[in-house]
Amino acid sequence: MPKKSSKDSISFQEAKSKLKSFIPVIKNGWLIKFSTFSGENVLLVFMSIHTHQIIVRHYDSEDFAVNYINFVIGHDSTKQWAIE
Repeated sequence: MPKKSSKDSISFQEAKSKLKSFIPVIKNGWLIKFSTFSGENVLLVFMSIHTHQIIVRHYDSEDFAVNYINFVIGHDSTKQWAIE
């Protein structure tokens, strides 16, 4: 297997310096945790505090991430639901 060049990989320290993680919040029965990488990529993790259902999503746009947060917290956290 060919070795990746140093241009193709990112060092741990560089990745760590570009990653921002925020304290989880609870809204409408959903625990919401989000992180950003390089200010552009957003990772969302949701967990229902009632059913323990977990949803993980990645977005390249903060606007799309905010829209999805609003979509999820608008749903009943006491019921398991199928996610498309």
